Amino acid sequence: MVELSEASVILKNATTNSLVMVDELGRGTSTHDGHAIASAVLQYFADRLQCRTLFSTHYHSLTEEFAFHPNVGLYFMRILVNSDT
Repeated sequence: MVELSEASVILKNATTNSLVMVDELGRGTSTHDGHAIASAVLQYFADRLQCRTLFSTHYHSLTEEFAFHPNVGLYFMRILVNSDT
């Protein structure tokens, strides 16, 4: 519930000039509910606000849904850990 309250504050206060960072929105809910929440929020940022947004998610299907959205760029980050030290 805290996560959704924080998302609500962001959605109400963000503007086109905002930089918004969202990490794993919807996690901790059922898969269907979490995906729906994350998808709706990302859709709002991309279509209505059009602000700069870093949106991290574990819902891989979102990448397919937004792959060709003109306001969304998809990136993958990997960390290489040197186990020799």
